Amino acid sequence: MPWGGSMQNKHKGFTLIELMVTIAVMAIIAMMAAPSMQKMIARQQLNTSARDLAFIFSQARGQAATLRQNVTVKFEANPDLTNIYSNAVTYYWLPKYGDIAITSIKDDIVFLPTGLVTMTGRTQEDIPNPAYDNTQPEEPITNPKTIKRPVPLIFTVCSSRLKASKSINISKTGIVEKIEDKTGACS
Repeated sequence: MPWGGSMQNKHKGFTLIELMVTIAVMAIIAMMAAPSMQKMIARQQLNTSARDLAFIFSQARGQAATLRQNVTVKFEANPDLTNIYSNAVTYYWLPKYGDIAITSIKDDIVFLPTGLVTMTGRTQEDIPNPAYDNTQPEEPITNPKTIKRPVPLIFTVCSSRLKASKSINISKTGIVEKIEDKTGACS
C-alpha cells in the first residue's frame, strides 16, 4: 500500500462507467416525462385562456354598471396598443397562445347598464316548432313551422394542440355561470 491506506479506501466514489450509466438512465426518464409536461403546459394555457375570457366578461359587466353605459367586448386586437385603457367602454380579447382559438360566437357582446347582455349580431335563432301541426295550414301566429329562441351565450375556447376545449356560459343577466370542459375535439 503506497499511501498507507487499506484496499477499502480505494473504492469511495463512482467509476466513470457508473456515472455514465446513471446519467443515461436519468436522461431516459427525463425524455419520458417531457411529453406529459408539454401536455400539462398546454392544458394550463387552455385553462388560463378560458379564465381570462371569463374575467373580461365580468370586468365589462361591472364597468357597464359603474359607468351606466353600454360596454362592448370585441374578439379582436386592440387598435390602440399605446394605451390599453384609453376606451373604458370597449374591451378587446384575443388568446395569448398560438394554439388557442375561440371557435364559437365571435360577434361583439354588449353589456348594458342594467346588467343584461346582448350580442350585436343575431340575438335569436329559428328552431323547429315542436307544437307544429302539419295537418293544419301553416299560420305564423297560431301554427308556425319554426319559432324563435334566444341564442345561448356559450363561448368555446379550443386548444388545437390538446384537441380539447372549454365552454364559458353567460346568463342573460351577464353573469358567468360556469366554465366547463367540452367533450370531443375542437370544432
